[in-house]
Amino acid sequence: MTESGPERRRSPRTPVELRVEFRHLGRPSETYADIIRNLSHGGVFLDSSVGLPLGTTVELEVSPGPGARAIRIAGEVVRVEEEPVGTGSRVTARTRGMALSFKDPDPGELNRLLGLARHLSTSGEGTHGRHASSAGR
Repeated sequence: MTESGPERRRSPRTPVELRVEFRHLGRPSETYADIIRNLSHGGVFLDSSVGLPLGTTVELEVSPGPGARAIRIAGEVVRVEEEPVGTGSRVTARTRGMALSFKDPDPGELNRLLGLARHLSTSGEGTHGRHASSAGR
C-alpha cells in the first residue's frame, strides 16, 4: 500500500512531536489518537499503526494546551507507509504511518497549527504535557 515515486512536497516539513486525535469522516464514531511527526503548509505525517485507504478524508484535532480551543483541520490520506515485521518464520508488513494532505484548510486553523509546531520545535517541548482532546472517546 506504500506509494513511491518522485518527491512531491511543495513546502518544507517541520519536524515535531505533537499528539493528535483523528476521525474517519465516513465513520465518525471511529476516533484514533496518534503522533504528528512532521508538518508543512500542505499536510502532515502521522506516526500511526492505523492505515486507512488512500483518498480517505479525516478530521484532525490538536489540543494546543489546557483551556485553549482545539485546532481542527481536514486531511486526505495520500500515502500509507509500511515496514516489514518478522513473525516467526514469516515476514509481514505493518503500518508505520500515514501522510495526509490538508483538504481546503481554514487559513486561521492552519496558521495556529503551524505556529504551535514552530513553538514546540524552538522551545524543545514535545508531547509531554500536550494531550489531544478527548472528544469522541
